[in-house]
Amino acid sequence: MKEIGSEYWIEEIEGKEFEGSHFPSWLNIGNSNEYLLSGRTAIDLVLKDILYDKKVSTVYFPSYCCQSMLQPFIDNDIHIEIYNVYNTNSGLKFDIDIDQKCDIFFAMNYFGYSDGRMDYYIEMFKRRGVIIIEDITHSLLSSNSYNNYSDYRIASLRKWFPIMSGGLAAKADGSFNIKVSNNTFDEMIIARKNAMLDKARYINGDMTVKKENFLQKYSAANKMLNESYSLYKIDDYSLRILNGINLQKIIKVRKKNAQIIHDFINETNEVTPLFPILKEDDCPIFIPVLLDKNIRNHLREYLIKQKIYYPIHWPKPAIVKYHPTYISIYDLELSLICDQRYDVYNIKDSINEIKRFFKEFSYGK
Repeated sequence: MKEIGSEYWIEEIEGKEFEGSHFPSWLNIGNSNEYLLSGRTAIDLVLKDILYDKKVSTVYFPSYCCQSMLQPFIDNDIHIEIYNVYNTNSGLKFDIDIDQKCDIFFAMNYFGYSDGRMDYYIEMFKRRGVIIIEDITHSLLSSNSYNNYSDYRIASLRKWFPIMSGGLAAKADGSFNIKVSNNTFDEMIIARKNAMLDKARYINGDMTVKKENFLQKYSAANKMLNESYSLYKIDDYSLRILNGINLQKIIKVRKKNAQIIHDFINETNEVTPLFPILKEDDCPIFIPVLLDKNIRNHLREYLIKQKIYYPIHWPKPAIVKYHPTYISIYDLELSLICDQRYDVYNIKDSINEIKRFFKEFSYGK
């Protein structure tokens, strides 16, 4: 079986390096758009732009998140108030107090599903004059990627495409007050590019490439990003890759793969979908399902042995661990892969391994 999941890889691109300032038109989602190192770089730029001429002290933020999303708020000395995001039998729910005192409301569009959006709350907080930051990472390729009422939109492009760097920050009205560096984080880019090239050789059957070596390179690049991310631009090589992307083909493949997985979910009672309904406008980044924690962990171990690497979203941030109304969706969720690297046969193979796991180990019986 073809290895499924984990980090993206790249083949070497022939020709001269990208020159100029052309950006793909489908990434123009605001009056002013900046193309940056990462998603957290985008959040950081937005916060610096807000702080340029406003005094803000508090953000209202979802409990279901990644630490990297929180870090720019911590680094810019903005207090974080948490609202609860939790699962029920009918899907994902938000426990949001529309009267909560805050300067910024941070909205998240979960997994690219229409039922994972916060449009109502965005509009309610906008009416109060609260600044809206909308994280559209997961909804980037869905038909309706953002809400017209949001003041800022941010996205991590690296979650979707085989690129070394890539974050998007868009301002709905006016231009950014903060100037982005003309430089990118070269050391991190080189480390990640080398890891991605090595993985491509490994995927293509080069027996001289040791998996642990390129995994260490990915880890080193991620560590560098954790330590330094502010105001770096996207690298030219990644921008060149983005310009060569066939976006409609990627969307078509992802939607087809997602439907196959949903068909499987609908015919089994072994896993529970976080989003029961896949709508025509949805282009999921993953298909999140819920399982008992013990079963989930055993399933992941089994699939790893079959070279299938399903991620968990996300490690619990410390601020969320101690939130009094926190419900542990982190302990239940598993993300099934539907991305453009894989055809329907790959997806069906991975589903068959899930079926085999439940049959052989009699879990859930």
